[in-house]
Amino acid sequence: MSGLEAPERRGLVDSLLGTVADGPNGQTVLTYVDAQGRRVTVSRTNDGAVLHTYDDGSLAPDFAGMLGLDGRRLRELSHIDETGVGLFAADLGTPESPELAEARAALAAISHELDAAMAARQAVEALREEMAGIDERVREAEEGGAKRRYARLLAQLERVRAEAAAARTGDVGAASDKRFMQHGRDASRLIKQWMQASKKLEEAQRRFGSRERLDEATLAQAEATPARVPAKLDALMRAYTDAEARRQELADHLASLATSRLPEPSHAAVVRLASADQDAVWDKARHVLETAARLDEESLALGGLDAVGVNLDVATEIEMAHAAVEEAERHLAARRKQGLLATGGAGLVGVATLPIVPLVAPIALIGAAGAALWSFVGPRKQVEEAEADEQAVLQKAGVPTYLSFHMRRIDATIDPSARERLHLSAMEHRMSLSEWQELAGDLAPADALALEQEVRHYAAAVASLGGAADEIDAVRRELGEVAEPAADKARATLMRACAPFGVDDPTLAAGMVRQQAEFAATAHLQRQLESAEAEEAAARDNVEAILDQTGVEGHDVATRVAALEEAVAGARRRDQARTNSRPREEIEAELSRLEALARREHRPEWGTTVEPDDSDEPDVTDLQRRRSVAAQAYETALTLVPDVEHLVDRKAAVERRVHVLESSLGVEFGSGGSGVDIEDVRRQLVARLTGARTGAGDEPLPVVLDEPLVRVRGENKWDLLDLLDRIADKTQVVYLTDDHDVVLWARRRAGGGSLMLLEPVSELESA
Repeated sequence: MSGLEAPERRGLVDSLLGTVADGPNGQTVLTYVDAQGRRVTVSRTNDGAVLHTYDDGSLAPDFAGMLGLDGRRLRELSHIDETGVGLFAADLGTPESPELAEARAALAAISHELDAAMAARQAVEALREEMAGIDERVREAEEGGAKRRYARLLAQLERVRAEAAAARTGDVGAASDKRFMQHGRDASRLIKQWMQASKKLEEAQRRFGSRERLDEATLAQAEATPARVPAKLDALMRAYTDAEARRQELADHLASLATSRLPEPSHAAVVRLASADQDAVWDKARHVLETAARLDEESLALGGLDAVGVNLDVATEIEMAHAAVEEAERHLAARRKQGLLATGGAGLVGVATLPIVPLVAPIALIGAAGAALWSFVGPRKQVEEAEADEQAVLQKAGVPTYLSFHMRRIDATIDPSARERLHLSAMEHRMSLSEWQELAGDLAPADALALEQEVRHYAAAVASLGGAADEIDAVRRELGEVAEPAADKARATLMRACAPFGVDDPTLAAGMVRQQAEFAATAHLQRQLESAEAEEAAARDNVEAILDQTGVEGHDVATRVAALEEAVAGARRRDQARTNSRPREEIEAELSRLEALARREHRPEWGTTVEPDDSDEPDVTDLQRRRSVAAQAYETALTLVPDVEHLVDRKAAVERRVHVLESSLGVEFGSGGSGVDIEDVRRQLVARLTGARTGAGDEPLPVVLDEPLVRVRGENKWDLLDLLDRIADKTQVVYLTDDHDVVLWARRRAGGGSLMLLEPVSELESA
């Protein structure tokens, strides 16, 4: 956009970026195309609310809110001026001589003069093109008179043919035409509905674009997913990333402090136990074991009765040992039956075969002996081993036999007061165990006592650290009380925002949510497309049905509709012709005359493309008058156009003088020849454009360039502008300028299709 001075550029930047970040004012409407190719309109309602809508009226997401951008952050990313590419600071400390100031003023003046000259030249060129257009129309009027007369003759011939057809068909034809016109009115209504449905289908196809259609299962799942990305997704993602990074930083710092000053613990509980009073820790551990032992004794005294909330290991061990004995005895009994059958059968076989086959008898007897060994000796040994294990457990518990162990339970049932000591022991054990778990967590007291020496050494090492211990404690406290809760809260907030999309991995949240939202958007567009297809198919079926009734044939619906409209128009002409009262003979005579005249007037070079036309002849006199006015204006304007080539040479000379004066002051320190380090400008410009493309997550931001290259001269400026042209393939760039060099470059590049140039209209051209 050219022709904008500094105040106008500032106002336009504030308007553009302010509308994106905070919404438009009452008189402004912003329209842009999102990443899915859908057009979004941003406006403000009468009550002051900002409204984001698609073309179909549905609500669209807030672009800036979705990316978590406020006005300040958006301006940092999207607005680039001289300071943004490092030019202002370099020129600030260099004093400017009067000669240099005068040369720069002269350069600015001649640049404006050259702009005016270029605008005047364009206006003269527009007048020349207008004269050429008028000359072409006059030539067509003079050369095309015969063809236009022939077109009017065809129109008259059609009217007479309709009148003749009406006269020939009589009342039967009139009734048929009326019925056909009635069908035509019905068909016109259905055709209008079909055309509206076709237009709606085309729009749905355009919105759906080249997306792949989803299968029914995926479609149903995607429809249940929101189509809009949460407005603060990127902000929530950044908050979670920052909180997690802070937590990890503190954890690493704590680990480094502990590693550099403390021994490496063999168990995670060592650090926790070392932070408490050591005597109290181990007294509680031993007290838990003592209460557990007393509880076992009281339980065994009552036959292994359970106490609520306490696991009695000794009683359980006795029951398991006795169950093993019973299982071994059952196994022995089963084997005994099988062994008796096998031994008896083998013995009978041996006795029976001894007289017949003497060699088989010893084998049968050996089999009988093996069966006896398998069925009696092995199981008996297992029973003895199980009984020995049971006896060892009973002796360990101080119980003579398993029967006496159960007799104690019967005694406790007869005398309920005998259970009081068991309940008291169980209560004491539960209290001591609860205190221990508050101190050591899930670590068993016996396992903790195995670490006692290591924990005491670790606690002594912590105590010897002095100030470092306070630092470790402070880091640990910040980690546990601030960083970890903040990270958990940020993660929970992020997961709540992602829950409707079925995303449960915070590290992949942003990409997965956008992918799911894109699936949902595709699903909604596919449903709209399917609805439009069904509506168009139904409307087309109705049109085809009425076309079949009227007997209109054709290879497609559009051709048949055109034929029907032409037939209805013919019926209407015949109906109108019936209002004439001319005799049939007169009509037939005029028809013959017009047909003969049409054959004589037709020229072979016209072919069959001439359409009947009742339009009037063009006014050649008016065209010649307009041509005379344009020629007079052209001659006058041509004398007022300055010598553009001379102005270009003068501007180049003044530019060289500015360069020489700048070099004489020592401001040239780079390769630009204008006091500008071109390579530094290039690096900073690319960095700012890259930041706009990636600084807001996956969505690239548009960039507004506010005359950033005005201090760059010559070919270096064109090189940087070509760089912008290449980068604009990935990032939309709006260049606000009042620099003739930039405008001249844009004019030469505007024909490529990737650049659009907006220039102010000069007074001469508007006149």
